[in-house]
Order: sequence, then C-alpha cells, then structure tokens
Amino acid sequence: MDLQVGAYLLQAALVFGAPESLGAYAKGLFCESVELVERVVDFADRRADPHRVVADINARLGRVACIYATKPDVRARTVRFEKTIAANSSDYAIYQVQVTAHGIDKTEIGDIAWTYSQPLTMYTLRPAAPPRTVSH
Repeated sequence: MDLQVGAYLLQAALVFGAPESLGAYAKGLFCESVELVERVVDFADRRADPHRVVADINARLGRVACIYATKPDVRARTVRFEKTIAANSSDYAIYQVQVTAHGIDKTEIGDIAWTYSQPLTMYTLRPAAPPRTVSH
C-alpha cells in the first residue's frame, strides 16, 4: 500500500513541478522586522557604522535579529513590497523576504551553503524603483 502512495506523490510532483525558487544570493541588510530595518537606516543616515549598529542590536536582543552581509551570501526570495523610506538623500524600498541560507563555505568538493531548516521571514532594504512616467 505504501508503494502506491509513493507512486501518486511522484506523479503529482511531475505534474506540478519543483517547489518555488529558494531565491538568489544577495548582500545587504536583513532584519526580522520593518522597525529594525528603519532603526539601522536611521543610525546609518547619521553616519553610524551599520556593522556596529547591527552588532549592537543583536547583542541587546540576545539573538541574531539582523544580518549585515557585505558579500552575497544570504539566499533570499522576495515575498512582497512593504514600504518606501528616505535615507542618504535617496529613496529606498523595504521588502519582505524568505531567507533560506546564510553563509557559504568553499571546500574541495564545491561550495556548501548554510541553509536554515525553515525559511526565516525577514525584511531587506533595496534601492527604490524609479517612478513610472506616463507617455502619450
């Protein structure tokens, strides 16, 4: 009986395809809330070191609430746009993302990504899209 269920699951997988993309590797700021992203941006806008701000936030909370990656080693899939904020005389967008991995180690057999058992819902900062113009 178990073999029949497995056969149905295999057929369903072939019909419906592979699961959603795990996302692309990116660098930048990733925090567990929009408020934390805004806090880091506020300090950085006042010339504070974002690495230091993230380290302080994580130390105060006693957990990794924010990641500031200078290399593209955070794999994240964009979920949705949250809001636009101003910083450094520019507009930026905050997006909700699902983080599936953080960190890559190079080995003799290839690169190993440090994946999470469950995706983490986080928020990231990206340059805002340029305003759309209507042409006639």
